[in-house]
Amino acid sequence: MTQTDAEALGKTRPVIMLGRGGGGTRLLSEFVAGQGVFLGNKLNKSFDSVEWVDTIYDIAIDVLTADARPDVAKRASYSRRLHETAAQVLSHAGLDHTAYWGWKLPETTLICDLVKAAFPQAQFLHLVRHPVSASLRRTHMTSRMNNPMGAAALPAAYVHAGRDPAQIDTDDTTVHNAYSWLHQTDLMVQTFDGDAALHTIQFEQMCANSAQTASALAGFLHREAPTGAPTLAVDAARASGAQIDADQARRVWDICGPRAASFGYTLAQVLD
Repeated sequence: MTQTDAEALGKTRPVIMLGRGGGGTRLLSEFVAGQGVFLGNKLNKSFDSVEWVDTIYDIAIDVLTADARPDVAKRASYSRRLHETAAQVLSHAGLDHTAYWGWKLPETTLICDLVKAAFPQAQFLHLVRHPVSASLRRTHMTSRMNNPMGAAALPAAYVHAGRDPAQIDTDDTTVHNAYSWLHQTDLMVQTFDGDAALHTIQFEQMCANSAQTASALAGFLHREAPTGAPTLAVDAARASGAQIDADQARRVWDICGPRAASFGYTLAQVLD
């Protein structure tokens, strides 16, 4: 990839989806693809853009396990790799930097500041879910120690919250999920902090009023949807959530409450 190619990709306006995995990001990805956004040549059943896995995971693990934040040279190398991956994905599809493109891979959230720096014109979509219902569901790879990504992300989440990572071994999976939620959501807020480049969608509102959510999303993208574009369809089974244990809910809220409240969430919403 030439310097000109990198500069061209850096000036494009990709649509990049963020949010902790397992929280409903597949619905968002399906809708965005239906709006005509090219999300890659290979999508899995979760509508993840799998061609980005190696790049995003390598950078995230490198950053999360480093002793210090990346310096200017390191950040530039990350940008180059992100641009190279974008060029490869688009070229494989016979597209160039003028295409309407983007990607969805939840772990992008862990390096959202670096991605924003690499693609300063990008449009970002953030799906957030109530931390109690998110934490009482199944674990996500970023909150499990049995894989390289989780082994980097979960200790980093504990450090971020001021909790000793040695406690991971004795904390239950709900607590792991809660610290993971807090870390990734805080990264989003710290990176964007009211930036108009980010559009946040609450999972609960998406389920309760999918038509209004879809309309707001389409308006944010500033693109006319293709003829026959699918609606934002929410599976009622996914929206129903997990059985809420009051003690577990309060434990999660103790960890995530202040950040969750900034999105308008309350503990009563899941205990009523």
